[in-house]
Amino acid sequence: MEDAFDTTGRPPKGWMHAVFHRGPYGEDVGRCVPGPHAAATHSVPLPEGGVHVYRLWAVGSWSDPDDPVAVYNPDSPPVPPPLLTVQEKKWLQEGQERKGLEPVRLVALSADGRMVRDPDAPAIETMLTGLAKGQHLLLQRLNGHDEGDCCLQVLLADDATYLVEHRTGTTADRHRTRSATPAEARSAVLRWTLEHWAPSRVDGGSTRPVYSPHG
Repeated sequence: MEDAFDTTGRPPKGWMHAVFHRGPYGEDVGRCVPGPHAAATHSVPLPEGGVHVYRLWAVGSWSDPDDPVAVYNPDSPPVPPPLLTVQEKKWLQEGQERKGLEPVRLVALSADGRMVRDPDAPAIETMLTGLAKGQHLLLQRLNGHDEGDCCLQVLLADDATYLVEHRTGTTADRHRTRSATPAEARSAVLRWTLEHWAPSRVDGGSTRPVYSPHG
């Protein structure tokens, strides 16, 4: 909700006042968010692309307990793109089948919401090169029958190092490494990708949602 409200009044039903320390909303007065209850994070689109994620710090009130105020931290914890859901994967594969194409085995998801089906090495390298500090690249395997999701995510940290984490099967089975250079990150990502390789085309990317039930 982009409208600003006078903090002496009350927001519409289903919304609550919020205070944002610094960040894109730092100068706003009386901005509201859905609630109560206030969401633990609040994502803000940036003009240059990507998002800034505020983290909820506390909930109080100006003086009226029936008019709560959510206070959001200025920090923007890096948040990876969300994995494709079971339903999204189903729609994706059904779309492939309708087009007479093979099922997708691997997808690459970028911070700006783009998805590349069965990316090859040059496509992955391009996405890695395009990362800004605080942004993730996520690779998700769609084939196989492991419990849970099999994925790899790369974060370009504020100190310009790359954090590479891969997960196999369950959320508890995680492995994280830190790569000091782009070449080291590229090597780690491509090694993982080769284990789940799908040597087919790159479709140029699409923006989620990947498919609708009627698409």
